[in-house]
Amino acid sequence: MTGTMTISHHISRWVSLPLLALGAMAFQPALANKETDAELIKQIKSAYADGAYDKFNRLVSELPQKSIFRPYVDVWQFRFFQKGVEKQFPDREVVWNKSEILPLLNKHDNSWPTETLRRDWLEQLARTAQWTDFAEQRQHLRYRPDQGVECADLMYAAEQGQLVRYKLDAVVSFDKRLPKTCRVLLKNLYKLGGVSAQDLDRHVLQMVASNQLTNAVKFVDEFEDTAWGKTISSTALREAIFNPDKYLKSSGQKADTDLYLTGALARKAVEDYERVARQMTENYQGKLSPSSEQWLWAHVGYRAGLVWDRNALTYFKRSKPEVMSQEQQEWKVRSALLLEDWNAVLQASNEMSPNVKEDRAWTYWRGRSLAQSGKLVEARQEWVKASSPFSFYGKLAHEELGDSVTAPKRPELLSAAELDWAKKHPGLLRALALYDAGLRTEGFWEFNLQVAQMNDRQLLAAATWAERNQLYDRAIAAADRTEIEHDLGLRYLTPFRENMRAKTREIGVDESWVYGLIRQESRFVTIARSGVGASGLMQVMPATAKYVAKKIGMSDFKPADITEIETNLTLGTSYLKMVFEQHDQSPVLASAGYNAGPSRPALWKRRLGDRKIEGAIFAELIPFDETRGYVKNVMSNTVAYSLLLNNASIPLKQRLGIIYGSK
Repeated sequence: MTGTMTISHHISRWVSLPLLALGAMAFQPALANKETDAELIKQIKSAYADGAYDKFNRLVSELPQKSIFRPYVDVWQFRFFQKGVEKQFPDREVVWNKSEILPLLNKHDNSWPTETLRRDWLEQLARTAQWTDFAEQRQHLRYRPDQGVECADLMYAAEQGQLVRYKLDAVVSFDKRLPKTCRVLLKNLYKLGGVSAQDLDRHVLQMVASNQLTNAVKFVDEFEDTAWGKTISSTALREAIFNPDKYLKSSGQKADTDLYLTGALARKAVEDYERVARQMTENYQGKLSPSSEQWLWAHVGYRAGLVWDRNALTYFKRSKPEVMSQEQQEWKVRSALLLEDWNAVLQASNEMSPNVKEDRAWTYWRGRSLAQSGKLVEARQEWVKASSPFSFYGKLAHEELGDSVTAPKRPELLSAAELDWAKKHPGLLRALALYDAGLRTEGFWEFNLQVAQMNDRQLLAAATWAERNQLYDRAIAAADRTEIEHDLGLRYLTPFRENMRAKTREIGVDESWVYGLIRQESRFVTIARSGVGASGLMQVMPATAKYVAKKIGMSDFKPADITEIETNLTLGTSYLKMVFEQHDQSPVLASAGYNAGPSRPALWKRRLGDRKIEGAIFAELIPFDETRGYVKNVMSNTVAYSLLLNNASIPLKQRLGIIYGSK
C-alpha cells in the first residue's frame, strides 16, 4: 500500500507519552551533576545508535529532566518513534503530526537537534505539498539549509509560480545520490515540463562519471512511472556502465535512448579519456544526441584537465557551458590557465553559471585576463570585487590593486557585560558540555548554530569565551564570521606559542608558515584525528611519525606519544622541513606535499616539463580539491600570521613564487 500518512496515534508503542506532553513548560538546563550526566549522555547516544530501545529508555529515565543534554535525548527519543513507524509502513510517506512535534520544537527551541528535526519535517511537508505549514516553519530555521531543504525551497518557489530553472543546474549536476526531496523535486518538475529528459540524462551521467553506478541505476528505477523512465531499461543501463568494454564491443547498440552508449563511454573516459576522444571522432560521430555528445566532450576535457593535458581546453571547446557541471566549468578555466591563454581564461570565466562566476577565484583570474589585454579599468573593477584581507584570492586581488595586506583596525575591547553574556549563553554552555562529554560532533554543530545568529560584537565575545575554554577551533570559527569588526588575534590564534617559537627556531622553519599549516590541519585541536589516521596538532600519520623519529634520532618515541604537543611539533616540523628541502625550498610545493604526500608535487612538476608557471596558477591546477584548498589556505594563513607575529607584510604573490617543471 502506498500513500501519505500523518502520525497522530499509537505513539506510545514507540515512545513514551510524557515526552510529547510538554506543553509550554519552560526549559532551564541544569549544570549540576556534570560528570554523571556526561557519562550518561555517551551511553544514551550509543544505545540510540545501536537501536537498543529498552536500554535507551532505561538510561533516559536516569537523566534529570533539566539536564543540559535534554534537547538531544528528547529528540533522539522522538526519532525512535519515527524509525519504528517507517519500518511499519515502508511504502508510505510518513509526516509528523503538527500537534505532536511542535511542543518538542518549542521546548528545545534553538538547539541543534531541534534544528535538524525541523529540517526533516520541512522536507516531509514539501514532499506532501503542505505549503501553509511549510511556509510557517521555514522561517524558524536558524542555520543555513542543507541540500534537502534547498530542494524543498525550490519546490515551494515553483508552487508560488517563481522561475527556478536557473537554480536547478546544481541539482542536475550533482554527482552523488540526491536526498529524497531533491529526487521528488526533479520528478515533479519533469512531469510539469520544468525539467527535460536531457537534464535527467545529465544527472545519471554525472553519477556514472563519479563511479556512483548503483545510485545511477536506482535513480532510473525511481522514474519508471514517467515518460523518461519508460524509455530506459535499468538492466541495459547497468550492463553498459558496469561492463563498458563488453557493451562497446557488442554489435547492436540500438535503443530508444543514447544514455547507455554515453554512459559506457563516460566510464571508459575515466581510465582512458584519449581513447574515448578518438572513438567519439572516428566511431561515434553522429550517433549521439547533441546534448550527450557535448556532455561527453566536457567529461573528456575534465579528465584531461586533471592530469594537465594541454589538449584539455580543445576538448572543452567542443562542448557548451550549459551542459557542464560546476566542476567542469571550473576545469575549463584551469585548462586555459595551464596554457596561460588569457583570452580563453576570460571567455571561459564569463561563460560560467552566475553562482559560479562571482566566486573570488574566477573574479580574480578574470581581472588578470583583462589586464593582460590592456583593459586595466575593467581589471581593477574585478579585483575590487574580489579584494579581501582574509582569503587567498582576496589577498592576491588586494595586491594587484597596489595595496599591501595590513592588519585590520582592532575592535574596541569587549566589555564585562559582553563577556558575561557569552559566559551565560545557554547554547554555548550546551556546546561546551557536549565537548566535555566527548561528543565533539554534537558540540561542533551546537556551537555553529549559536554563532550563526550573532552580530559582530557577540561573535567576538563568543570567540573570546571559546578561546578561554580551549575550544580553539570554535573560537576561530566564530571570529571568522565577523563582517565589519575583525580581531586578527582571534581569527589567527597562537596557542602553544612558547613551544612553537622554540621548536621552529630549533628545526629552522618559518613560524608563521607552521602556524598557518596547523590552523588548516587541526585548528589547534590536540586530539584531532583524521579519517586516514593522522593525529595531533600537525596531523602526523603514524608511518610518517615512525620514519621521522628514526631519521632525527628520537629513540624513545612511542606511537602513543604522537598527540603529545611537544612530540607532535617535533615530528611535524621536522617532516615539513624535509619536504621543504626536497621540493626546491618552495612553501607551495612543500605544503602540497605535506597534505598529499611528497611524491605528488614531483609528479606535477614532471607534467610541467620544461615550463615554469607562477605559484598561484600551480596552486589552482592542483587536481585534488582538498589539497588545492589546503595549499591556498595555508599560504593565505601564513601572510596573516606573519603580520601578527612579526608585523611583516611579505606579499602573498611573492611567497607563492615561481614553480619550475622538471623532466
